Amino acid sequence: MNKTIPTESIVQFYERVGMEIPKDLLYDKTGRGHFHVKHNTTPTRKTPYNRRDYYKICICSGAEKGRGLLTYNDQEIPIEQPCLIFTNPTVPASIEVNSKSLNRYYCLFDNRFIEGHIPPDVQYACALFNPALLPVILLTKEEKDRLTVYFTQMQLLVATDYPFKWDMIRNLLQLLIHEGIRLQQKQFAQTSLVRDRLVNDFFVMLNQQFPVHSPESPLKLLSPAYFADLLHVHVNHLNSVVKKYTGKTTSAIIHERVIAEAKTLLRNTNWNISEIAYALGFAYPSHFNKYFKQWAGVAPMEFRAGRNTSLSTGI
Repeated sequence: MNKTIPTESIVQFYERVGMEIPKDLLYDKTGRGHFHVKHNTTPTRKTPYNRRDYYKICICSGAEKGRGLLTYNDQEIPIEQPCLIFTNPTVPASIEVNSKSLNRYYCLFDNRFIEGHIPPDVQYACALFNPALLPVILLTKEEKDRLTVYFTQMQLLVATDYPFKWDMIRNLLQLLIHEGIRLQQKQFAQTSLVRDRLVNDFFVMLNQQFPVHSPESPLKLLSPAYFADLLHVHVNHLNSVVKKYTGKTTSAIIHERVIAEAKTLLRNTNWNISEIAYALGFAYPSHFNKYFKQWAGVAPMEFRAGRNTSLSTGI
């Protein structure tokens, strides 16, 4: 058995989209890392469902209704209006846009380029670094036009010979990150910064267990007591605080996350039911079938049969 959800490198990204691999990526002796920004107006067929070893930020005008979709871990998010998209490298994702009217910019960069420049609290509040947060931030036309200027400025800077252009680009990246955090907090009343720190730590630790990489590296079935030990609190205290701030029990949240991962694997991989069961830590496929049906309302095979699980290698 040798099945994994792949991780795409920056070099593989350039190869996939048919672009020349930048020389600084192959022969970088500066240690500054890699950065790239591009304007794109062409339709995007469904990209491969994978993780990445790079960060990516995208701003787009939005597609016609039903013509744009981001598959992000356990979620399918329509891309139908102007938005800013932060994709965390560890989260499997795929995007499909069949719209000639879509206008978008994206930038991508590796960890070396941004390392040491984003404070931990800021990372905690941004979906680019925190996989527990929603990756899509809806924008008004005015907000989209204003934030697009950051991308055009970065594009202009890349083409210059100014010796400190990379510092300026990092500053623009930080502005984008802060704008994303501010706008997301404006849209949602309960954000990661106003929620209890213990609850945030629990969600971070829970999401660090995911996504599942391979049936050969199975998930350990988790419990509230497991996380309470990691957080150095009594399990009853953890349960009480989580229930207060989320309205759900710790166990229910864990079950929901396991089911979300199961749906992701059923929807986006060709692993059979036994392989998915073992990957999620179930000793027997029959136990997984019963568990999935209890929490999802349908059997795993029924769920898979009702989803479009075709994987495209398009751009």
